[in-house]
Amino acid sequence: MKKKIRNKISDTLDLPKEVIVNVPSISLIGDNEIEIENHKGIIEYSLDIVRLNSSIGVILIKGNNFLIREISEDAIKLIGNFKSLEIIK
Repeated sequence: MKKKIRNKISDTLDLPKEVIVNVPSISLIGDNEIEIENHKGIIEYSLDIVRLNSSIGVILIKGNNFLIREISEDAIKLIGNFKSLEIIK
């Protein structure tokens, strides 16, 4: 119920849904940079796998040569060679 109300508020006020509904926003730049906002923490980080907790499930990123370029409480920017991105509910 709360999600429906938040969606209506977002639509009415023309605000981004990721801000109001608190879902992750994922931005890809080519195949070597990714930024994820509104995540809930890092579960696993290695050179070839990154797993992040989020409100919609676990975000699984596979590839190689991952490096955290920037990180804050709820956002992360990774560089590397990305092969796949999956949401596991």
